[in-house]
Amino acid sequence: MKSFNFKTLQGRLISLLLLPVFLTLFLGGIAGFLFARNFLLGQWNESAVLKLQRAAHYIEMRLLKPIEFAEILSKISNNKKNKTSFDSIIKQLEALDGVIEINFMNTLDKKDHSTPSTHLIRMKNHGMMQFHHSKLLKISEPVFDADQGHKTVTLFLNILTSSGRVMGKLEILMSFNYLLKDIIKLGWWQSDMACIVDQSGKYMAHTNMSMQDRHYLGGENDPFEMAIIGEMKINSSGTVTSNDRSSKMIAGFYKLEQVPWTIILFAKRNKILKQINNYRNGFIFGSFVLVLIIIMLIRNHVGKIADKIKILSKNAQKVAKGNYGSTIKGDSKDEIGQLIYSYNTMVKGLKERDFIRDSFGRYVDPEFAKFLLKHPDAGELGGKRREVAIMMSDIRGFTALSETLSPEIIIHVLNQYFSHMINIIQRYNGIIVDFYGDAILVFFEPFSESMEDTIRHCIQCAHDMQDQMLVFNKEMKTKMLPELDMGIGINSGQVIVGNIGSEKRAKYGIVGSAVNITSRIQAKADRQEIVVSDAVYKYMKDEIIIKKSMSVKLKGVDSEMKIHVLSRESNYFFSP
Repeated sequence: MKSFNFKTLQGRLISLLLLPVFLTLFLGGIAGFLFARNFLLGQWNESAVLKLQRAAHYIEMRLLKPIEFAEILSKISNNKKNKTSFDSIIKQLEALDGVIEINFMNTLDKKDHSTPSTHLIRMKNHGMMQFHHSKLLKISEPVFDADQGHKTVTLFLNILTSSGRVMGKLEILMSFNYLLKDIIKLGWWQSDMACIVDQSGKYMAHTNMSMQDRHYLGGENDPFEMAIIGEMKINSSGTVTSNDRSSKMIAGFYKLEQVPWTIILFAKRNKILKQINNYRNGFIFGSFVLVLIIIMLIRNHVGKIADKIKILSKNAQKVAKGNYGSTIKGDSKDEIGQLIYSYNTMVKGLKERDFIRDSFGRYVDPEFAKFLLKHPDAGELGGKRREVAIMMSDIRGFTALSETLSPEIIIHVLNQYFSHMINIIQRYNGIIVDFYGDAILVFFEPFSESMEDTIRHCIQCAHDMQDQMLVFNKEMKTKMLPELDMGIGINSGQVIVGNIGSEKRAKYGIVGSAVNITSRIQAKADRQEIVVSDAVYKYMKDEIIIKKSMSVKLKGVDSEMKIHVLSRESNYFFSP
């Protein structure tokens, strides 16, 4: 039965009033948020690249100043009207800001060119040497100079003649802090996370104190840093966004043109998007308040109707499960009042019908009753011949015991006993044919499974019933009532299955000699025993353990029959 959706009325109002408002706010908010977020990220990307470009310009300007100055001096020295000695040029270079020391090695002097020393530029008539221009070879990485007390870098230059021949090598030792002097003054360098790395990714300078122990970018195989290195190999500048939700970082980088260094600026996306995130949170809160107000208005106008429909829906679900409850109060004369009156009338009729069913038809299994509802032809009189598994259980010595107990106690004990047994039988889809005093006749019909599976379920049911007797006897013992023992007989064979009776009173049952034989086999079962016929044994001989077998003469049967007592150690890997 499909449950009634009590929110249908409210849902229509919401779809007409709330849904358009919500969709407008939701879609507009998302579009605005995405636009503003992309705008802020794009703005940061442009700003970051410009900042880094400016910082790179400062570094290159200071780093290349000695080289440019040397080029100017070389042009002056080559002027015939204004001769300048090489020694004078070196002295002027040494006087530049940031230059700590200059070393020159003359490669044209074959007598002595092995020892690069500052003194070489003032000895052996090198004072009047002239050079045409210089060429930058490489720049060393920053090294801490103990004498200077700070880091230094060395520029290696080739000094060339007018013919392009190398006349010597010049080493210019410069202060690394001097190179960073201009960018250290920048506010973002002091407040944000920034660093300078060489071509191999080695850190030369960084502002993050937590990275003091790290030497290389991507040294810990961080995916974000590895992505930065990958972009640096392709582009001279750009930005990289982290794919890791936990870090949520963004970085911009810019490569210096004249030297193999790269400046990198890191930032947290939350910091960049702080304003838009605040807007988003405020927008969500405002939208929630607006939606809440609309919902309250809707509930205020249709609340009474919706509540009554809700009660009807819940009670209808209970009725479907057989729990009718009490009648619903309703004194209005409108359509809802008429609906409540019709519901109460229906429940009254169902209670009267179920009273008849519960009083005279309790032996009909509820699961099988559902089967009858799905198969109307099963409710017609008549039957079919088919093979089924039959089980009969009986309490040993109960007749003699009942003579010593009052009728009230006997009925109480039987009701408790049947309550335990019926639950197990229904669990295994057994169909209760009838109760004969303290005996129960049950059969298992192979609706959608093989006969082997049907018999297996029947035997497992019998085992669970014997196990349940232990629980039942404990209850009896606590109530100072006698403990009981049960014997069970199981048989299989051809019977007539169908509705027996008349149009006014009928029951679904079985008829045939196999039923009588099952009763006789049950009589041979001792206390706590399960006895099966040879027909059952042939189906299950590979799965059951036999305690003992015997040939017996059964009443109403011409020849002896072989029966088997099951061992309680048998295992059936089946869960109902």
